[in-house]
This record gives sequence, C-alpha cells and structure tokens, in this order.
Amino acid sequence: MSYDADPHSYLVALALYLWSFLQMGLNSLFGSYYPPLSNPTVDLRGKVAIVTGANSGIGLETARTLAGMGAHVVLACRNELRGQEARKSIIQSTGNWSVDLEILDCTSFQSVRAFLDRWEQRPIKMVDILVNNAGSLSGTVSLTKDNFEQTYQSNHLAHVLLTHELLDRGYIFSTGRIVSLSSGGLYLSSALSESNTTGRDIVARYDDEIGRRMSPEDMIQLYVRTKLSQAMWTMALQRKLERSKRWKDVTAHCCHPGLVKSPIWRQPTGPGATSGIILDILRFMVDSFGISSEQGAATPVWLATAPEPATEGLRGRYWDRKQSQWLAPWALDEQRQGLLWDMWCRDAGAPSL
Repeated sequence: MSYDADPHSYLVALALYLWSFLQMGLNSLFGSYYPPLSNPTVDLRGKVAIVTGANSGIGLETARTLAGMGAHVVLACRNELRGQEARKSIIQSTGNWSVDLEILDCTSFQSVRAFLDRWEQRPIKMVDILVNNAGSLSGTVSLTKDNFEQTYQSNHLAHVLLTHELLDRGYIFSTGRIVSLSSGGLYLSSALSESNTTGRDIVARYDDEIGRRMSPEDMIQLYVRTKLSQAMWTMALQRKLERSKRWKDVTAHCCHPGLVKSPIWRQPTGPGATSGIILDILRFMVDSFGISSEQGAATPVWLATAPEPATEGLRGRYWDRKQSQWLAPWALDEQRQGLLWDMWCRDAGAPSL
C-alpha cells in the first residue's frame, strides 16, 4: 500500500495511522518478550560510517555492530573522554581498529561546521552510512548559543545541517544510507506548523527564563515534536534525493528503536530533574518492559545495511521493529513538509538541496 495520503481517503489514512499507533504501543509493552531482532550478515569492509551520539546507549551499540561488520566507524561525540572510552570498548569487543573519534556538539552549529571542515581534510571523505542518533531531553528552559530551543537544535536542526552539508559537499556515497533515530513518542506530538515546530511557544510560557524547570508535559512535547520533525524531514529528504540525478540512489530512513532502557529518562538535566505522573509511568514502563540498547540498535542497523530497506518504493519511511509504520495524514502532507523543510533549512543555515 502506497506510503502517502493521496491514494486513500482521509478516513483510510487515519485508520492506518491509528493502527500504527496501537502497534507501537503493543511493541513497547511486549517488545522485551518478542523474539530478539537479528542483525544482517553483511560485510562492511571498505565502508565508512558516521554515528552521532555514539558514546552510549543505542548510538554506541549501533557503532559497535557496524564496526563488527568491518566498517570504518567514526564516533561523532560531544564529550571527548566518553568518546574515547566508547572507542576503546568497541575496538576491544570487535577487534576492529578502524574506529575514530570526532568531536561534535549538536547544541552548537559552530561545532557541526568545525566537524565538517575537519572532514574535508580527511584522506577518505566518502560516507556510506550516516546515523543521526544524538539527542537530548531538557527538563529546564534552555536556549543554545545559536538562540534556538535546545531540544529542537540538538535533536533535529544539527542533523539537518550535518546531513545537508555532507550531501551538498559531495561526501555521501552514491548508494549511501541516511538513518535518523526518531521515537514512537512522535504519535504524541501536536500537529506541526511553522508556529510551533521550534518550541518557542512552549518556552514563552516560562517567560524565556533560562533554567526554569518545565512541566513534564511541556518537556515531553518539546521532545516528541523534534522526533516527528525528523520523520517528516526524512520523507521530504527522500523525495529530494530521488528527484535528483546526483543522489537518486541514496536512501533515507527514520525509525523508532523501541522502548529502550536508556539513561535519557534519568538524566539530571532532563527527566531526572523533574517528576510527575507521566514521567513516573514512563520510567515504570522503561524499567519493566524496556529492551536493551543492543536490541534498540537492531532496527537502525538493519536500515543502514540490509538490502530490503533500499528497495525502490520502500525508501523514506518511518519504521518500528523493521516494519514500516504510518504517520498522521497531516504529517504525510507534502505541502506541509515543504513549508517546514524551508524553515528547517533557514534555521540550521543548511543548503536547501
């Protein structure tokens, strides 16, 4: 069935969206009881992969798996010490010494551009796999040095800038894969528009008072909006790629890794700094039903390496447990995606492609 709203009535598209929402909930509750997801048997020797936020959690296990397949993996991390520890861990567990560390802070466009400038000096510049994994969840009102709400910039805008620049500079291989880590929480997002995507409407509720603690509901809404932004951007990106001669064989995907036992839910600068019924329920679900980071990495690794996701007609989708899922009909609207695309490019200072 075609993955857009146009061939179907609104009611059919809405029903498919609600079914995907239900399926995501069931997968989150019972995913730890399902048979484990396996990784493809793929030889990635000679391939280059960049994984952002690769020092812990899903990013670390994604990088570890790709290195285990023989890829030259670049860990793009904010913290040098933690990044070095991750590098040593990956080398020790895989025996693959082709693991590099590059500093990349997604809360700073200057850091992203510095990463890109350093990349231009590398002897091997072509990227076969780009995994946009880094992200944050702030429990207080936070603006970056670039004057954007922190969650919006770190989870989404920084990856827009990184991806578009790598494409524009010609550093994504002709059959490359671009995989962005989203979240099933996107089903809880309000409808995105130019007026609310940046999160400044929520920040304004707190009088732009930096450091002021937000309600759990507002904190989560900021987070899930960025995750829906990633999914809508991925679909728009795939259309751009397929309509160009230069990138027509590049594949972009977005996925929910599952309900993972991630440290993000207890970070002292994020959910760990606040409490409430919603957060208590989330923490209980994660502790009781969460899957390991290794299992959380299974879907992004599959999207980055398996032949099936690169099949024409399957590209540019949102996935959960290796199954494509539907978004709300309005989120599939190409005109809305196009308007947001233009705004994201302006905000990130990224090429529109």
